[in-house]
Amino acid sequence: MAVQAYAGESQSYFSPYLLFAALGLVAGILTRLTDFFPSGDLWSFSSIATLFGFWMVTVTLVIYVSRSNKDAAVNVLLYLFMMNFGFYFLNYILGLFIPLFYTEGVQWDLFIVYNLLALICSAVGYVLYYWNRSGRLSSFLYALPVSGLAAETVGVGIYLAKHQTFLFQFLFDIAGLIVFGGWFYRKANNKLLYIAAIAVVSSSSYFLVYQPFL
Repeated sequence: MAVQAYAGESQSYFSPYLLFAALGLVAGILTRLTDFFPSGDLWSFSSIATLFGFWMVTVTLVIYVSRSNKDAAVNVLLYLFMMNFGFYFLNYILGLFIPLFYTEGVQWDLFIVYNLLALICSAVGYVLYYWNRSGRLSSFLYALPVSGLAAETVGVGIYLAKHQTFLFQFLFDIAGLIVFGGWFYRKANNKLLYIAAIAVVSSSSYFLVYQPFL
């Protein structure tokens, strides 16, 4: 009985990790395949792989459905690591047959850089999971992913108006902003702090990350 209980506990503990690893692999493959779409037209579907909105939305969901700070960190790391693996491995395979994807071997420099970023995001996931605690800190933490989406929505919206491209990314970002913004507003204990944090963090993020490229 004890062995069966331990086996059931192990399966319950490790299965979610495998799930998030598999989801990351699928995300990496699908985003790599978006390069088959034109990059400079109005919709620019390939922008989902190069901008941050898709990753902010999916990583936020990974953190939200995790069971603890540790799980959030591990789930985010596995999700992003396998996403990077799927993205660059598929790029290498496709490059053997299709000139669009050709590179001289695996892009190890980018692979390493993005996995270092995955480690940072893993630490962020550990911290963001504290939004499950009551108090002002949770309201501030809920505001952070919403702020990132708000900053990108503004940046992509301005770029869309100037260059008539990235429409898909703009619609995706604004949909994520509306859904997460309203969802986390209802969950935030301190509504005023939540709104103020979004205003400050999103404006700072916009001027630091997006405005230099506009």
